[in-house]
Amino acid sequence: MRFFASFLAVALFAAPALFAQGTQTGVRVLFGVKDTATGVWDGSVSAQGAAVRQVQGWRADLGDTISGSSWKMSTHPPRLRGAQPNQPSGPPVANGVMVYVENAGPAASLSFTTAKGNFDVKLSEIPYGTTVSRLGGNVLVDRIPDSTRLSATTEEEDFPAVAAGKNGDAWMAYMAFRHNPRHIELRLGVREPISDFSKLKSEPGGDQVMARHYVNGTWGEPVAVSSPGGDLYRPAVAVDGKGRAWIFWSANNKGNFDLMARVIENGTPGREIAVSKGSGNDVFAVAATDSKGEVWVAWQGWRGGKAAIFAAAQQGDSFSAPVAVSNSNGNEWNPAIAADSTGRVTVAWDSYRAGNYDVYMRTATGPKTWSPEKVVAASERYEAYPSIAYDAAGRLWAAYEEGGKGWGKDFGAYASTGVALYQGRAIRIRGFEKDGRAIEIAADPGTAMPGIPSLKVDAAGTQAAALEQAGSAFDPDAERVKNRKPDQALQNGQLPKNTMPRLTIDASGRMWVAFRTAHPIWWNPLGTVWTEYVATFDGAKWAGPVYVNHSDNLLDNRPAVVSLNPGQAMLIGSSDGRKRFQQVAGLAANGPKAKANAEDPFNNDLFMSVLSMEPATKPIAAVAAKPLPPATRADTGEVAAVKAIHDYRAPETGMRIVRGEFHRHSEISADGGNDGTILDQWRYILDAGGLDWVGCCDHDNGNGREYTWWLTQKLTDVFYSPGKFVPMFSYERSVGYPEGHRNVIFAQRGVRPLPRLPKMAEDSTGPAPDTQMLYKYLRYFNGIVASHTSGTNMGTDWRDNDRDVEPIVEIYQGDRQNYEMPDAPRSNSAGDSIGGWRPKGFVNLALEKGYMLGFEASSDHISTHISYCNILVDGAKRESVLDGLKKRHVYGSTDNILAEVRSGSHVYGDSFETAKMPSIQVNLQGTSKFAKVHIVKDNKYVYTAQPGTAKVSFQWTDTAATPGKASYYYVRGEQDNGELVWVSPMWITYKPH
Repeated sequence: MRFFASFLAVALFAAPALFAQGTQTGVRVLFGVKDTATGVWDGSVSAQGAAVRQVQGWRADLGDTISGSSWKMSTHPPRLRGAQPNQPSGPPVANGVMVYVENAGPAASLSFTTAKGNFDVKLSEIPYGTTVSRLGGNVLVDRIPDSTRLSATTEEEDFPAVAAGKNGDAWMAYMAFRHNPRHIELRLGVREPISDFSKLKSEPGGDQVMARHYVNGTWGEPVAVSSPGGDLYRPAVAVDGKGRAWIFWSANNKGNFDLMARVIENGTPGREIAVSKGSGNDVFAVAATDSKGEVWVAWQGWRGGKAAIFAAAQQGDSFSAPVAVSNSNGNEWNPAIAADSTGRVTVAWDSYRAGNYDVYMRTATGPKTWSPEKVVAASERYEAYPSIAYDAAGRLWAAYEEGGKGWGKDFGAYASTGVALYQGRAIRIRGFEKDGRAIEIAADPGTAMPGIPSLKVDAAGTQAAALEQAGSAFDPDAERVKNRKPDQALQNGQLPKNTMPRLTIDASGRMWVAFRTAHPIWWNPLGTVWTEYVATFDGAKWAGPVYVNHSDNLLDNRPAVVSLNPGQAMLIGSSDGRKRFQQVAGLAANGPKAKANAEDPFNNDLFMSVLSMEPATKPIAAVAAKPLPPATRADTGEVAAVKAIHDYRAPETGMRIVRGEFHRHSEISADGGNDGTILDQWRYILDAGGLDWVGCCDHDNGNGREYTWWLTQKLTDVFYSPGKFVPMFSYERSVGYPEGHRNVIFAQRGVRPLPRLPKMAEDSTGPAPDTQMLYKYLRYFNGIVASHTSGTNMGTDWRDNDRDVEPIVEIYQGDRQNYEMPDAPRSNSAGDSIGGWRPKGFVNLALEKGYMLGFEASSDHISTHISYCNILVDGAKRESVLDGLKKRHVYGSTDNILAEVRSGSHVYGDSFETAKMPSIQVNLQGTSKFAKVHIVKDNKYVYTAQPGTAKVSFQWTDTAATPGKASYYYVRGEQDNGELVWVSPMWITYKPH
């Protein structure tokens, strides 16, 4: 049994729901769910009592074709990263078709012919949330909603928000991003070195907020809400008591994102107003309408380097002054908003105040009248991304996602006591009676959501595994992955990942929960394919999961959910078309064979799906909520260690140390399927990691695509807090050995990733043309670069270096190993190499060549909290970080270790002459006792101390220094708990008078 069957299995116990007769609808048919070898499933479909409108491939791959109502199709090995069509990567997984029918009568049925047998399915057998099996359980059939395309341009339509009006109408707001006309050309591979780099600063067409009105089942033409060419972020919408649509969005105004609003009345936008005017970025707006018909908006606002939740209420044609809804010392995230029929407006959010994410809420009965803060979910586990809704009884319900304890803490090749950012997720639902009592839904919502791959379906198509293996019964803490190779341990999605819930309750009381999942794991050149599912509760029973077609996109893609009628839910989301692998096979969009006028086959368009079921006939059945375990802060030792680093000031100069790294990845990387969302990277960076600077995040900012580059650059500005937190503009440029993967950093926005020259042969000699072109590009734009995992297949033989633009090296990587020298702690070796054994890539060999390289540590994929690049800077601003990196005033560490290594007035990274014998002053403050502290000179250990204390201070003088010779000296500290620190070399020339 293949893993895709598991998530359908839980649906077989779901409650039946009415099949809406006479409407357009879809049927998904999965072939070969029990195939153990590639099987041919060529076939066709015909309808009785209905008309077949269209047949689409569910996961059609290379060689699969569909023509009218017939297809040629086989089961294939799973499409995973790096898998080739002629190189099977495992047992086959199901293939299938989606059959869309119209004018279906009460007795409508479908007849299928296949190469492995024929079968029939009555549409009345498959209401939403029900799956039937055919051909001995080798075929599974379920119902899916019809999907209507709302946009079909070569631009990007994304981030839809929808609000219901009073008369069954709705308003949608969304973002339209317009490409630079040459955007494909600007990301293509090149045959000859680029001589004019200026074109790589070409600006895109920018963002524009648009709106559309839905009346009598038809969407009106788009209305421009903002001016074109903006730098904007996620919109929100609500409809006031006069039927006017209020559109909200965040706009970059001279480096500060302000929350803007505009009303649409009689189809015409009114004046643009600023809801927030404070210093600090205001983003992630959500909106709702209260019982009086007044619109409320809530958002996240950054003030002085901290994020809080703010809200404002409509006052005629304007809004009240913002009110701080949250009040803590931690960052507050992801506001959600809901209003009831009695005048209450509730805002929920998640907070990092206790050293992990917990969910809180407050309720208002007026712009300045707010109840005390109330806990929704607060334990040692990860609880985040709430979505809230009121039912007709006035009870507030909150859906949120839950992960294990230790989210974002120590995780990597040599430490797995924490939880990776996207390791496992379960969706939880809690409610609150009017008197504040916490309640839960009596029926487990997990039974209507995808489970773990071990679930099986027997020949009759019934669930054979215990329900505790699925859905809400998933225990994130029990499912930790402890493996030397976390990138491999998490391959294929071995943990359930139901995430990003969006909750709505229709007028009848039926609850709808939309969510994202990667089941079944599937990859294409953009990366992992995430899709949308829906679970629904009629007051007594859950039904689901219901698959939503044309929802394939990034993980953090949250289709808007709204109900316009009892028993109905409308979903509007964006799809980038990543599921259509077979349509883009062979396209080398980032390689030299691509044509300059080729179109990017992947771009975001909007789609609408409508689910219609029986209205609920009874209130949501609830029981008293189980108490959550108490939350205690477990990172107090870390807080103290970080404070010591922050409090440090260098003698004489007063310079400070900023902690960070520049090698993170997210879902935007093609190989980032286990990294989590790009927003979760920022959450980790700012909260669990508590970093002061960062380079985030991906390979060419998403394979060089203009849209993902634009989103990445935008977020780098959204989270910038000068003087507090300094994100740099960064990406990884990956070229195989012997040229090497390198991470690029700029202090300026707007520099596009550099295209590649063809890779040089491994046995060639001389400098690498592509690397030399990279150095020129960095000089042109004042950037720097660092090689990573230099002793692996991703590394280099050190044939190239330019000390002005490649001043540092990733000596240690949290996802892999140490590349300092053979036999060093955690070192890459011939018998233990994560990423391939390339001994010419050790850093000590580069130093022996005379390269001047400072040392830093970073994470790469999945790893968290065990690799840091610490920079000595004159201030927390982008120019200071870049300057510190260029001067090699850096040290790498696997923990929050404070290091100061000096020689007179000079510090680590400096190159200088001295008339006295070189003297090294070492001061370390560790998180445990230091077992050893080494001084390395010219690739030899010249001094070793065994202090046995957490604080180390000594001075060593090189009495054997050779006059006139330049030598490098660096320090490595080894704690008794295995944590390490590498302090960048000083290059000292002894010239006695």
